[in-house]
Amino acid sequence: MFLLRIQMPDRSGALGQVATAIGSVGADIHLIEVVEKATSRTVIDDFLLQLSPGTLPEDLVSACLQLDGVQVLWLSRYPDGYGIESDVAIASEIGEHQERALEVLLERVPQVFHAQWAAVIGIKEEKVLMGTENAPQLGAEQIAALEPFTIEHFSEMSEAWLPGWGGVALAVIPAGPERLLVAARHGGPDFLESELYRLHHLVRLAKGTRGDRPATHHAAMPAEN
Repeated sequence: MFLLRIQMPDRSGALGQVATAIGSVGADIHLIEVVEKATSRTVIDDFLLQLSPGTLPEDLVSACLQLDGVQVLWLSRYPDGYGIESDVAIASEIGEHQERALEVLLERVPQVFHAQWAAVIGIKEEKVLMGTENAPQLGAEQIAALEPFTIEHFSEMSEAWLPGWGGVALAVIPAGPERLLVAARHGGPDFLESELYRLHHLVRLAKGTRGDRPATHHAAMPAEN
């Protein structure tokens, strides 16, 4: 299974053209999700699809890029059996399990936000308190690089931040006093502002809090010299 993220013109017929191009190389679309209206004229969609035997990912990318105004933002393998789960579904599950709401959200973040792993980090403890299956252990220096701790933001970390893992795109969301929820995509793409907002909203539901949404901020980890 593959997850394909495409930016395309926001006009009638554009989605059909992309779907036709995908089908022309023998790919079978399982699900489509509108991720964000990037501008007043473009939209970003995620396609969950299966390639037929003998079809290369490069063939899929080439077919899409032949369309005017279409950009391929991301193509990566996606776990078989995963669907594109809606925020409504996860919000409902959080409501049914309030006693362990943050843990429920953490378990669903990789699937809902197409991330490799997610973790709840204790700032004062300087360690990972809860993590999904692939979440690494983080030390004090790695956690300090996630600042600011009080504002939702995305960060682009170089391989120096987590040696052996390559570059990592992170979403960092305050999740209560001295707590952060972090979602990670190895190799990208960056988390969009709309994805940060969705994740922030779900964290608020899990914590049972109210309040204004904090401003979005982008932080970058300097590359290793």
